[in-house]
Amino acid sequence: MISYEPLWDTLEEKGIGKMELREKIGLSKATFAKFAKGESVTMETIEKICMELDVPVSSVVEVIPDSSK
Repeated sequence: MISYEPLWDTLEEKGIGKMELREKIGLSKATFAKFAKGESVTMETIEKICMELDVPVSSVVEVIPDSSK
């Protein structure tokens, strides 16, 4: 399972709002909605966020193993 909880934590730490980030990197509302739903986004999108926030990928997304396996 993909979690974007690290992104929300990073934004809070840096004092940046979700909409501010979306506008800065030019993400559509639909793409940004995928974050809220925990859906997959492209690595290009993850890269844009990392570059804008000057953070590693681990500050944006984490993979949580499926405990049923």
